Amino acid sequence: MFFAEQVRGYRVDFSKNSLVFDKNVPIEIAEELIAQTTDFRTLKDVSLITGFFNFSGVAFVTQGKFSISIPQQNMSILYSYIVEECSWFGGLTLMQLPHPFLLIDEIEPVKLLFISKSKVIQLADANPFIYKWLLNMAAENIPQWFQAPLIAFSSKYLRTLYCLVTLLPINVKEISSIELNIIQQELSNICGLSRPRVNEVLRNLETQNIVELQQKKIIILDIHAIFTELDEANLCFYDPRTKL
Repeated sequence: MFFAEQVRGYRVDFSKNSLVFDKNVPIEIAEELIAQTTDFRTLKDVSLITGFFNFSGVAFVTQGKFSISIPQQNMSILYSYIVEECSWFGGLTLMQLPHPFLLIDEIEPVKLLFISKSKVIQLADANPFIYKWLLNMAAENIPQWFQAPLIAFSSKYLRTLYCLVTLLPINVKEISSIELNIIQQELSNICGLSRPRVNEVLRNLETQNIVELQQKKIIILDIHAIFTELDEANLCFYDPRTKL
C-alpha cells in the first residue's frame, strides 16, 4: 500500500518532444523532468525489478505498463497493482518504508523519467508545497489498494474480468474492439491465479464472443458484457470501469 502510488490526469505531449503537466504539478518537479526528456530510464535503471523493494525517488511513466504484485509465503500472489502510462510513482518516497519482496512484470516496454530521493528532498526544502503534492499522489490510490485484497478473494472468473478491465487503456475512444498486448502468463501473474485457471476463464469468454484470443494478445470484443459481469463483484473501494 506504500510502494505504488500513481496519479492520473497529467497531459503529455511527445509530438514536439515535450512534456505538458497539469497545473497541480509543482513547477520545480515539472522543470526537472522536462530537462530529462532525452534521458529516459527503464524499470531496471531505477531498481523496479522483482526482489526486495529498493526504489527511492519519484518517477513519471511516459510509456508502457507494469504490474507490482505482493506474494504470499507460498509465492501465490495476494494482489497486484497496475502502473500505467502517464502515471506518477513514488509518492511516499521520503518516508521510512519497509522493503517487502515484490514481483514486478513489465507488461509493455516502459520508459520513465526519474528524480532521485536526494533531489526531491532538495526541491521540497525549497518549496514545501512539494511535500503536500507527494502525499496527494499517495492518497490518490488508497481506494485501489483497498480494493485489491477484495478482488483477490473473489472467484477466478471475477478476478480475471477485473484484471482485464484494469489493463484497458485510459480514455479509449473505440470500444468495439480493444486490443491488450499481454500473454496469458502475465495475466495469470496479475490475477494471482494459475495459467490453466485463467485460460479456462478466457476460453469461456471466447465461446461467448466476449474476447478473442490471439498470440500474445487478447482482443476485447464486448466490453459492455464484461462490465455487466463485474456488477457481481464487490467494488466498494474502486471500480476500474470508471476510467473509460
